[in-house]
Amino acid sequence: MSTRDRNSTPQRVLVTGARGKVGAATVAALAGAGHEVIATDLGRPKYDADGSNVRYVQADLAQPGDAFAIVRDVDAVVHAAGIPEPTRNVAHTVFLTNVAATFAVLEAATANRVPRVVNLSSDSVTGMTWAHAPFEGLRCPIDETHPELAHDAYGLSKRVGEMLCEAFVTRTGGSAVSVRPTWVLTADTYASNLRPFFDDPDLTSAVFWSYIDVDDLADLLLACVERPNGGHETVFAAAADNIGGRDLAKEITRLHPGVPVAPLSRTDDSGIDSGKAEALFGWSPRRSWRNYLDDKGNPLAAEATS
Repeated sequence: MSTRDRNSTPQRVLVTGARGKVGAATVAALAGAGHEVIATDLGRPKYDADGSNVRYVQADLAQPGDAFAIVRDVDAVVHAAGIPEPTRNVAHTVFLTNVAATFAVLEAATANRVPRVVNLSSDSVTGMTWAHAPFEGLRCPIDETHPELAHDAYGLSKRVGEMLCEAFVTRTGGSAVSVRPTWVLTADTYASNLRPFFDDPDLTSAVFWSYIDVDDLADLLLACVERPNGGHETVFAAAADNIGGRDLAKEITRLHPGVPVAPLSRTDDSGIDSGKAEALFGWSPRRSWRNYLDDKGNPLAAEATS
C-alpha cells in the first residue's frame, strides 16, 4: 500500500487478542504507522516499562463488563480475540467463547459509538478447513461469492461473528469489515508447517494450498483501519502464490477432480482470490514461502531471509 493511498491521520485503535500471532503483528503495524494503540488480551500485564508506546489492558472480552470498560473512546476496533482453531478445546467452548466475545465487543461498540470495526473472521466460514467429513471448495479459486457452508464449531462461530458485524452496521450506521484469512504462517512456522507438502506431492489441501504471511495479514488489517468502507464487507486474504509453487490448475484437476477452475492470473496462483481486498483497501500481499524456504521446503540461510 503506497503512502498516498493511506489516510495518515493518526487514529486511536483498540486491538483485541493482542498477544496472539495476528494481534501482535497488527499492534506492531498500527504503531509503526503512527496510530495510538490500546492492546488487550487475557494475559497479565507487565508492570515494568518496556519502551513501547502501546498501552496494554488485561480483559476477558467474553465478560460484558470487561468489554464495556475497554471498548470505548476509540476510532476503531480490530477484533482479533478468540480461540484461533478448534483442535485444542471442546467444541462448545470454541463456539461459546468466540461468539460471546464478539457479541460483547460489538454491543460495547454500539453503546459507546465506536464508528469502525475490523473483525478477524476466517476462510472456515466456507465450511472447508475444519469439516467433519471430506469437503472441498465448490470452485477454485475461492472468493466471496462462495457460499458459507460452515458446519463445525469454529467455522460457525466465525460466521455468527460476521452476522453480528452486519447487525452492528444496521443498528449504528457505522462500518465494518470481516477479513477471512486462510492459513496464517509466521517466519518461524513456515518450515514445520509446510514441509509435509514438499515431502508428499499428492497431499491435498482443503483450501487448495493457500496460506498468508502474518505480516501481510497485519498490513491488510492496518489498511482496513485507514481506508474504511461503507456498510459491512467480507474479504478473503491469501498470499499471491500457493504452497510449493504448484501449477494450480493442473493440481486441482489431478487431486481435486470435479472442482471447476476459473481463469488464473498466474500458474502458481493461490487457491483463494484476494482481489476484493486489493480493490477495496489498496492492499496486496508481498510475502511468500519463497522468502523462507527453498524449492524442497528446506529453510533458507538466515542471511537470505533478512
